[in-house]
Amino acid sequence: MRFLALPFWLLLLSPTFADDGSFFEPFDTLDRERWYISDGWSNGSHQSCVWATDNVRLVDKKIELSLTDTPRGDRPYSCGELQSTAFFGFGTYEVRMKAAPAHSGVVSAFFTYTGPSHNQPHDEIDFEFIAAREKSVDASYHAKGNGGRIQSVPLDFDPRAGSNDFAVHWTPDRLTWYANGKLLREVTQTAGEEYPTTPGKIIISIWSGSAQLDDWLGPFTYPGKPIVASYEHIAFTKLGDDCQFPESIVCKLGKDKLSGK
Repeated sequence: MRFLALPFWLLLLSPTFADDGSFFEPFDTLDRERWYISDGWSNGSHQSCVWATDNVRLVDKKIELSLTDTPRGDRPYSCGELQSTAFFGFGTYEVRMKAAPAHSGVVSAFFTYTGPSHNQPHDEIDFEFIAAREKSVDASYHAKGNGGRIQSVPLDFDPRAGSNDFAVHWTPDRLTWYANGKLLREVTQTAGEEYPTTPGKIIISIWSGSAQLDDWLGPFTYPGKPIVASYEHIAFTKLGDDCQFPESIVCKLGKDKLSGK
């Protein structure tokens, strides 16, 4: 969840707002043309850390995002975020990840985002893993700046215990969230209700909340060692395109079914 837009200068790093093409990213390397490491700012006073380049590492073909007690700016902690340089629209977004271990006040996430700093409305589609919760994920979205569409969904596994597959499928009239191929939540566009329509960046992150978010995340205290979330791959399959890798939910369900044909 992003409460504030990105700094205006970051817009210069972005190409156009047109949908980019399908891809599968296994993180054999970190492609700096596709990915940008956030560095030197926070998303607002709700966050007790500042994004830092050192908190994003490629380790054994995984991206590790860490939360550390290295002070940065006016915050006591540093945290990690990786975002795409391009913008992506309707299609299927997939990740294999291990959420941050159990600890109050911590979020690890996989989501799409665009907002005012890109001269766009705030549209966002999220998987947010609240580290203090054993078997759940917040599947949420924002549309035209209207948030509050958070739903905590129970899981039949602990996302902190190992890597699992998560996907969100986005069409002009439907949003669906999946975990290991199982449907978690479905939202259908309805008349009079705001619905996300604007292409956004693909973002992964780990961060700690301030006291403002204690009711949602619980209070944060540093545990004495880095807190890490790991990401094995990320994929985007444009609506109507063939699946990008054998384990993809697009392969399992079929692109025609996902396209509503």
